[in-house]
Amino acid sequence: MKQHVLTTLCLIACSSMQSLYAQQIQIAGKITDSNGKPISGVTINVKGANQGTSTNENGLFTLNANANATLSISAVGYSSQEVQVNGRKTIGISLNSDEKALDEVIVIAYGTAKKSTYTGSAAQIKSDAIDKQPVTSFEKALTGRVAGLQMSNGSGQAGATSAIRIRGIGSMNASNEPLYVIDGVPVISGSVGQMGDYIVNTNNVMSTLNPSDIESISVLKDAAASSLYGSRAANGVIIITTKRGKNGDPKINVKSSIGISPSWATKNNEPASVQDQINMLYSVLYDSRIAAGQTAEQANKNTLFRLNSLDWNPNSANYGKPTSSYGFGIHGYQFSTDGTTQWENVHISGKTDGVVNRDGQYYDWNNALFRTGIFNSNDISVSGATEKTNYYASLGYTQDKSRVIENNFDRINGRINLTQTIGKYLEFGSNVNYANNKLIGMNDTRNTGTNYLYQTSNLLWQMYWPTDYKTGKEYTARYGSLAYNPLYYNKEWENSSKTSKLSAIESLSLKLLPELTLKTIFSYDRTEVKDHIYYSAKHYNGMADNGRVTEVSTSIEKLVSSTTANYNKSFGLHHIGLLAGFEAEKNTTDFIRATGKDLPSSSLHTVATAGILDASAYSWGNNMMSVLSRAEYNYDERYFASASFRRDGSSRLAPGPRWGNFWSLAGSWNLAKESFIKGIEENNNLRIKGSYGVIVTSPTDRFD
Repeated sequence: MKQHVLTTLCLIACSSMQSLYAQQIQIAGKITDSNGKPISGVTINVKGANQGTSTNENGLFTLNANANATLSISAVGYSSQEVQVNGRKTIGISLNSDEKALDEVIVIAYGTAKKSTYTGSAAQIKSDAIDKQPVTSFEKALTGRVAGLQMSNGSGQAGATSAIRIRGIGSMNASNEPLYVIDGVPVISGSVGQMGDYIVNTNNVMSTLNPSDIESISVLKDAAASSLYGSRAANGVIIITTKRGKNGDPKINVKSSIGISPSWATKNNEPASVQDQINMLYSVLYDSRIAAGQTAEQANKNTLFRLNSLDWNPNSANYGKPTSSYGFGIHGYQFSTDGTTQWENVHISGKTDGVVNRDGQYYDWNNALFRTGIFNSNDISVSGATEKTNYYASLGYTQDKSRVIENNFDRINGRINLTQTIGKYLEFGSNVNYANNKLIGMNDTRNTGTNYLYQTSNLLWQMYWPTDYKTGKEYTARYGSLAYNPLYYNKEWENSSKTSKLSAIESLSLKLLPELTLKTIFSYDRTEVKDHIYYSAKHYNGMADNGRVTEVSTSIEKLVSSTTANYNKSFGLHHIGLLAGFEAEKNTTDFIRATGKDLPSSSLHTVATAGILDASAYSWGNNMMSVLSRAEYNYDERYFASASFRRDGSSRLAPGPRWGNFWSLAGSWNLAKESFIKGIEENNNLRIKGSYGVIVTSPTDRFD
């Protein structure tokens, strides 16, 4: 039931069956504009895979991809392209300018904005770059697509999410996770559940979100862009907008994908043969005996004693007698040499005093502990829109079987997004999502003694077998390398985490004037995690307690209510936008743990049947109230200015410093519209931007 850190990388490397069987080559390329000038910061992604890079200041890039891959090329202000590799190792690409791309509407804090007029720093990723990726969580689809966004895979278990850092680390003590906003509402995010108190694992609630339900993702990177979210936005903001229907007849979309990760996809070393390993071990042990002052004959004799599981200490009363503490003699092998030098070739033969003769036979632990990983995703959705009604409904099932034999992730999710216009001025919206995750067999420890990858590379010699050669029964003792028999102990413990998430976002919009819209939102977000961990009385972690089982339930609720007023008006070449609002948030967490020891039977994995009971329960939470505002102005889409202000009050802080102010100023100058720039043919978009904002990190705990 252990886990290793390369599993996620296996899935990324094997995103589709087509790419698995194609040979990867290194591609070097240069990207220029229509005038031959190099373009920096261009994003290059391998279509259908989780690989990407960007060009340097000279427009150059390098990338490993399959010889028949398709490269997706995109850059702000330029038309996107798809280029076939066709086996080429050098590629030259020319991009054409696209002024329409600058007018793309992006989702920002409490509203939307045209990319050409936005003064903050933000990036947006569309659904076509997200839902076509064979990944369990949307974060992996962001790789290489957003400048300043770093991703790291801290876990290799099935269903694991990636850690996201926007423009580096913001705090040494507090969380560095960004704020996640779904459909305009901050949601529960980060690791949930309490299994991490017992084993090394990760259970990020964002894995409950189906990437196929996402329409777009906006990443707010600077203080001017994110300060309107106040104290929660110190590490940036990721705004997720889920899909809506499009005008026309109902559209049914069915999608199924499968990806496999065979052993050769992650094979990065060639292990030595058993003969070479034994020869090396003999040489090392022999050298230690010479260093201890023994003669060549004594060093040879004692080294062979150790390999043959005989006491090799000349000062011991049991010198030369059988021992079960070390060596491979207890596993059915015997060893000899022709000479007595350090570099002898060691002869290996099988013993004949057991039920099996292992002469020439060795156990393949890699084959026993790892398997072909399989990722499978199935989604169906129905969407459409009329003049007054917009709807989107989806149902999905995702299964991720990692390369580790005991590690599986399953997710079932459903979503309904409905918008209904009532009369001329009123619009009602309802977004409801339910997801159920099940994660079993996880243990992401970096401990060499329990990590499968480390064990097979270091501790589990091929002359160690899961059965005793003398009796044929399962081997339960510790091996000489201090590793345990994982095939036996996998049956003597179990763990699982079940996560259920229900979220409902209800909204009401009233258009009082063509320029003025009032909107109120109420959201309910509940996540419940049930953790289970069991050790039998035969397991080395449960022997002292005669068996132990623990059940943990963690319930997290978030209530958010907000009301905003948006005013947008143009006066000739002048345009103003005003926003004012109020927001309240309540967070509560309930925790219950029950532990049972002294279990009467290995078939009863329940706390109720235990002889010794222990339990604990408590709850905690916090509230926040906020007022917010924003003002924007632009003249002829040439000069832009914006300012925002938010005041937060958090129950996590003492009454004195409870309230904090967060503000920002930003400006932009579109030089491309100036007469002295228009005549320059090489320029189609030249802007100068500047911003300044104030945000702080909110404390993770309540004040004392």
